[in-house]
Amino acid sequence: MGMAEAAQGPTEDGFWYYEIGGAEPVSAPANPSVVSVTLGGSAQLGLGYSCGRFDPVAAVTSTLNDIGDGVDDMMNAMTAAATAAIAALPALILQRANPGLYDLFQNALLKAEATMQLATKSCEQMEAEIARGKNPYADLITLSKGNDWKVQMGIGGNDAVTAKAAVEAANGDNGVPWIGGSAGGAGQPELRFTGDLVVAGYNVQLNRPLTSTSPPPDMDARLVEVWSTPLDARDWVVDVVGENIVTTCDTCRKDSIPGTGLLPKLYGESAAVTGELQNLVNGTSRPTLANLEQVTAPGVAVTRQVVESIREMPATEQGLIIGRLVSEISTARTVEKALYARRLLLSGRQVPEVYATEVAREHADTAIAELDREINNLLFETRVRREVVSDTVTVLLERAAARRQASLGVPEVGPVDTRPLTDGRVE
Repeated sequence: MGMAEAAQGPTEDGFWYYEIGGAEPVSAPANPSVVSVTLGGSAQLGLGYSCGRFDPVAAVTSTLNDIGDGVDDMMNAMTAAATAAIAALPALILQRANPGLYDLFQNALLKAEATMQLATKSCEQMEAEIARGKNPYADLITLSKGNDWKVQMGIGGNDAVTAKAAVEAANGDNGVPWIGGSAGGAGQPELRFTGDLVVAGYNVQLNRPLTSTSPPPDMDARLVEVWSTPLDARDWVVDVVGENIVTTCDTCRKDSIPGTGLLPKLYGESAAVTGELQNLVNGTSRPTLANLEQVTAPGVAVTRQVVESIREMPATEQGLIIGRLVSEISTARTVEKALYARRLLLSGRQVPEVYATEVAREHADTAIAELDREINNLLFETRVRREVVSDTVTVLLERAAARRQASLGVPEVGPVDTRPLTDGRVE
């Protein structure tokens, strides 16, 4: 019987139906032998940086000599032509001997100082935002620029003007530090927040390299029984909560995959369990341990005795109890996977490269909150059906049974004959 069909009522005593419920409410840990380890982050995450490391002399020189930095071509040509004269004369003598050349030099120097101040101010604003642990910009493209600023700050002998030009020229092409290396930039892997976090969390739980996608050698962990590879876990979670495919370069793709929630997964589990359980009941499959494992979920164990009990029931009640068991088994399996998915996202969120990226942390929090809502909605519906329907009908059946039991305790009194026989005749 499909889950969308209306449930049939029991044809005989219905106590067994309205009293059935789940068992263990807590799932097993993803991997009982998991250990906490310290993960080394990318060198860019901990790079010592400061705007004070820029060389102001180099900045002025850069402005005076770099035609492409916005200085007028004519002024640069004149300044370059006068370099020898300026070097040979002290400033006071230069002012007296060639006032026009001195004024030109002073104007160029003032312009260089203004450019240096502007570039340093941009750097100091960025440094202040980074120090507060905030994303200095509204999106990943400017976050990539923030990381470029970090790199420029760490270059010895660099100047603010050159650094600002290098950051603007890159314009996000260098990507951002991510799990396994830089990602999102030109020629780099795309940033897949949900999938990358799940794969990393899967490997954290099994003490493996963060980017490994091969099947784990330890097949005894419950997490491996649920998802045999990190990619299986990734695909399941992406189907439920969706995915954002983002990049930091202008010409690179930026996509999203909407999530479909837990209900499609629940129906998929129901279809698989229904076939397996029906085969056990009708005798197509033998109730071996391996076959019984195919219809078992956390807190809902199906044993040989359960299968034999279903076989002894009337045909109409067999369909009813099979539908009920399928619903419980599929719900338990779906919730178990959702809780494991939540754990993987939490573990992936703690990876240094992810934790250092506010956009990624916010995405992880959103995905975890979405899973929480899906789980709560699923369990809420289950609780409501049990509380609204089962309790009322159970009380009704209990009262009916109590009345029947009370009637059995009173001896039946035969009718009184108003004209009994006396000595063979009726009086």
